[in-house]
Amino acid sequence: MTEKYHLRRIRRLEKKIRMSLKRFLYKMHWQKDMMHKAIGNILGVPRPTITRWFKKHGIPSKSCHRFTNKNLTNWPYIIGIKHKKIKGPDKRIQRTKGGINVDFFKTWTPEMAYVLGYFSADGGMFINSGGSKYIQFVSVDYGLLEKVKRVMTSKHKIYLKAKGNKNCKNAYLLELGSKEMYGDLLKLGFIPRKEKRLKLPQIPKQYLNHFIRGFFDGDGCISYGFYKKRGRNKKTFTISACFVSRSKKFLKDLSGKLNIYAKMSFRCITKHTGSYKLSYSKNDAIKLFRYMYKNTKNGLFLERKFVKFQEIFKILGINALKI
Repeated sequence: MTEKYHLRRIRRLEKKIRMSLKRFLYKMHWQKDMMHKAIGNILGVPRPTITRWFKKHGIPSKSCHRFTNKNLTNWPYIIGIKHKKIKGPDKRIQRTKGGINVDFFKTWTPEMAYVLGYFSADGGMFINSGGSKYIQFVSVDYGLLEKVKRVMTSKHKIYLKAKGNKNCKNAYLLELGSKEMYGDLLKLGFIPRKEKRLKLPQIPKQYLNHFIRGFFDGDGCISYGFYKKRGRNKKTFTISACFVSRSKKFLKDLSGKLNIYAKMSFRCITKHTGSYKLSYSKNDAIKLFRYMYKNTKNGLFLERKFVKFQEIFKILGINALKI
């Protein structure tokens, strides 16, 4: 019998029972305690066909011990008998050791945008030899990882990472095992070993400044000082704000967004010790600060970079937060 015949047959049955076949099978088996053969007698089909339909729709059978109680209690929602009442983003906690909000990367929020920006700079994703999927954050700033952990509702531990050599600073590692979060990051355009292939994701404009602040806290820097320019005797006050990445395309797209939304000028991207560097001087650095830290009420930023901006504005004698 052809596939078209089977589809017509199922449509006739659904018209007769006035509900989807999937819902009917579940209802008869799990709510009315009917076996496959009895369900077949109602529908006028043999028992093996009913069993095949159960497997096709993934409906658990009472004789099958592979399904847990959690699977069974989810089925009324899957087939539409019950509906979940959701207020705002779903805050399910993954039932693994430690716990994590597995829906964190599903909905755009200022916190999600910041963490995603930070992940673009100092994060990674991988699959281990056992097939488990992980995402991780690495930083020399323990306090920043604590903030990331807090907004992600994570109970995972932050570990001290072994030094590559004696001259390196201590680095800390936050590693989260979650197949669902790994999949969400793939949908957003991230991939394992992303450094050279990093692309700027499609970010709603109201969250772009939070994403850029997150990336800046990971792979950005701000510096200042009095320097003597060539051909001049007097030292001038110089400011430099920059972003560093191994992906030139990412920095090019980032420069374009800053030009549109922060009114910053286009800058040349230069090579920088195996990476690329996007640099801004005095006026653009001030615009960058005012754009990045706009509407930041949750303290989600790296304090030492924020303080350095404050030192600059104090020397310049300007109001840093006049937005």
